[in-house]
Amino acid sequence: MRLRDHFTAMIEAGTLAPGTKLAPERTLAEEFSITRVTVRQALTRMEAEGLIFREERRGWFVSPPRVRYDPTANTSFTESITEQGRVAGTTVLSKHQIAASQWESANLGCAVGDPLFAISRLRAVDGRAVLVEQIHVKAERCPGLLEYPLDQSMTGLMSEKYGIVEHRAQINMRPTALSEVPAKALGVAVGTPSLYLSRAILDQFNEVIEFDQEFWRHDAIDICVSATGSLKETANG
Repeated sequence: MRLRDHFTAMIEAGTLAPGTKLAPERTLAEEFSITRVTVRQALTRMEAEGLIFREERRGWFVSPPRVRYDPTANTSFTESITEQGRVAGTTVLSKHQIAASQWESANLGCAVGDPLFAISRLRAVDGRAVLVEQIHVKAERCPGLLEYPLDQSMTGLMSEKYGIVEHRAQINMRPTALSEVPAKALGVAVGTPSLYLSRAILDQFNEVIEFDQEFWRHDAIDICVSATGSLKETANG
């Protein structure tokens, strides 16, 4: 508690700026006259509170401010981050065509074996990786999609090249622990807490065209959902 309170006070006072690297665990143990096990417990608690984060083989760092994110809004990731005065980045990890499995068939409303485009992207804010995105798109609706640069807004690309107007629906969220693939992409340990978000994306004809999954660092996001639509529906009976 003494170590935790010490660093929490420094972070809240701004003495330790976002991105500042903390001293190694062994150094902290000597400085506070406690064991490394106790140091790790304190740091892990601070990580759970979103005050600091750990990167594999690099150490512990002070967390930057969380980004506000509305998963129901038809605003692209880049637009949302830019509006908050921060810098968004996207890296395409993989892209290929696959045949729909039973799971993909259920989520996209297609037949097992139908061709799909599978795209995996890493998203960053101010240079820090914050989420891994896995996208599945019906290939027959957007031939040649994988030939375009995929580090741009998928919504904008689908509209410009294929005349598909997307809107979001059927959003699900739950806490989870990162498995090996997204954990490696984010540079964190397997089992690190995460927010899992999935959503079906419909076109202008209310047909599912895309199914997305996002694995967010738990300390990077602040979910903000507008209740305006719900209030209007209630008012209108």
